Amino acid sequence: MGTSSMYKGRNKSPLLPSDFDDGGSNASDSPVLPDAGNVTSDDNTNSGNTDSTEQQNESNQPAQNQPQQTSWQKAKTAMSKYASKGGSAKGKSGAVSYYVKGYGGARNAAKTAKAGIRTTINVGNFFGGVSNRGISQVLKEYNIQTDGRSPKQILNDIVNVLAPNPDTNDDSVARKALISTMSVIYEKFDDEKQDISLLDSLDSNISEKIVSKYIETFIYERLINDVGSRIETKAENSSQVLKIEKELKEYIESKVSTTLKDKPLSSINTNSNNVYSFVEELYHQCYKVLEDQL
Repeated sequence: MGTSSMYKGRNKSPLLPSDFDDGGSNASDSPVLPDAGNVTSDDNTNSGNTDSTEQQNESNQPAQNQPQQTSWQKAKTAMSKYASKGGSAKGKSGAVSYYVKGYGGARNAAKTAKAGIRTTINVGNFFGGVSNRGISQVLKEYNIQTDGRSPKQILNDIVNVLAPNPDTNDDSVARKALISTMSVIYEKFDDEKQDISLLDSLDSNISEKIVSKYIETFIYERLINDVGSRIETKAENSSQVLKIEKELKEYIESKVSTTLKDKPLSSINTNSNNVYSFVEELYHQCYKVLEDQL
C-alpha cells in the first residue's frame, strides 16, 4: 500500500483522555478523546523506557527492568541461528521464545509495550465508534475533514490521530504497526470514486478484528525492530530474509489470533474502567503463549 504520505504532518500527542494514566507516559499533556470517560489504570510501573544503549543498530532492547542480561544475548543468538539455517519450525519457535525471555519474560514484555498499548486503545475507541455511531459521526468527533477529499486522504488522517508521528522508537514501531494494520482497510478503497462511508458497510465486528490485527502486527514489528538486524546479517540473501520474516509474521499472527479469540475486544475504549490494565494483560497473555513455545 502507498503509505509514505502517512509519515507526514505535525507531531501530535496520542489522543487519550487528559487524566489517562499509563504508568509513566506523558498522557497528561494529551488532548481529550471525543466522549472520553474517566479511565483508571493499575499500571504504576516506571518501565516506559525500553531503549538499550548496548548497540545502536538494535535500539529497542530492554535496557531497564531486565533481570537477566544473558537472556537478551540468548535471544540474539537464537535468532541468528534461525536465520543462518534458512528458517525451521523448531528454530522459529525457539527464537521467538528466547526473544520474549530477553525482555525478562512475558510480563515485562507487555509492561514495556506502552506505545502499542496506547495505540491499541485508540484503535478500539475509534473503530468501536464506527460500529456504534457510523464513520461520518466519528470523523466529525475527531475533526477529520471529508469534503472534497479522497478516502485514502481521510485514512491517512485517521492514522495520524491514532498513532501520531513518533517522538520515540517505541512510538515509531506502534505507528508502523498501525499503518500495516490499516492496509486491510486501505485496499478496499482502490477505486477513488468510492466514499469513506463504505466503512459503515464492513463487518459489524470491525473493531474486534482491527484490534486483534493490530496486536498481532505490533508484536511482530517490535520483534523485527529489536532483532531484525540478526536476520538481515545472518540470512543467506535478501530472498531468505523475506522468507524468514514472512514465516515469523505468520507464526506470531497464528499464536496471537488464537490467544485473542473470544476475548471481549469490543470493550477496549476510553469509557471502560482500567482499560490500560486490561489491554496490557492481553499483551501479557500473547507474549506468554510465544514464550512458552520453547
